Amino acid sequence: MSDIEVTGTRTPFVWSVVIAGALAAWAVSFIFIALGSGIGLAVSSPYSGAGSTTMTITGAVWLIFAQACAYATGGYLAARLRIRDHIPGPETMFRDAAHGFMVWVVGVGVMAAVIAIAAAFAAPTSGQAPLSEAARTAAAYLSFWTFMALLFGAVAATLAGILGGELRDEDPEITQSGRRRTVTRAR
Repeated sequence: MSDIEVTGTRTPFVWSVVIAGALAAWAVSFIFIALGSGIGLAVSSPYSGAGSTTMTITGAVWLIFAQACAYATGGYLAARLRIRDHIPGPETMFRDAAHGFMVWVVGVGVMAAVIAIAAAFAAPTSGQAPLSEAARTAAAYLSFWTFMALLFGAVAATLAGILGGELRDEDPEITQSGRRRTVTRAR
């Protein structure tokens, strides 16, 4: 039997699990935002009910919740899917957190590109009137709450990556190669 020689270095960063986590985060985000939109449309009425300020604050809190849950799911998934071929200790925690954070980076980066492309096609023509003061205020609130949702999403993805890695490493049936150990039991 001959030995197999491996050339080159292997990075501990795995793009495939980051992309899988980002896809999971987009799916969970879509579900939560659709649910929140449905609830908001069901409880609001132009004739009575909650005022626009209450609905705006509730919508902003829901957006933060949706993003935190979505990116926590993606970060957790990325860390759990990462192969256990690492140095135990703080380095592993950092790598798991980095995978969780990169799920957020990929998710936000792709969505920013989609929004930029959509905005380019919907760019106002030179003949449109300038924005009113109410529109400027609404844009400022939207920017602030979007920032908060993104911040909570980044923190949730990073912390969930650490948690996912810790739970992955607790499984005694997983060997250093990342495969389940086969246990034979005596009858």
